[in-house]
Amino acid sequence: MFRRKVTGPDGRRWTLGRHWLPRRKKFKKADLTDFGPDLPGFDGLDDLGIVGTIIAAVFIVILAVFLALLLFNVIAIAIELLIVIVIALIGVIGRVVFRRPWIVFARTKDVAYEWPVVGYLNGRRRIQEISSQLALGTQLDPAPRDR
Repeated sequence: MFRRKVTGPDGRRWTLGRHWLPRRKKFKKADLTDFGPDLPGFDGLDDLGIVGTIIAAVFIVILAVFLALLLFNVIAIAIELLIVIVIALIGVIGRVVFRRPWIVFARTKDVAYEWPVVGYLNGRRRIQEISSQLALGTQLDPAPRDR
């Protein structure tokens, strides 16, 4: 991804670049500080004695089976990587042959603009135009332009 940083005359720092896809919404992080059941008197497996030993043995058996099955999945992972490579090649062909537009963006902390631009080199030219406009302090056109 091509990115450029520009500082405008007003002091705002802009980031310019292009995306393959539109931006995704970010998920909130899970709070893992309170892990485990909140039962009175339950402090883990330390105080369980023989029951804790049996539970630990079951977990060790499950772990051994899981690791054995994991070794067989190395081939499946190789096949999945091949699928990812093929999908990436299809994406590049879609951008080049079928002329799907790149999403050129200019954003700062409080403002974001996006324009669809057809062609990789046209996208680079558009980023250079936008960076010169921002450096001079000219107002950006918020309406999307296709070049």
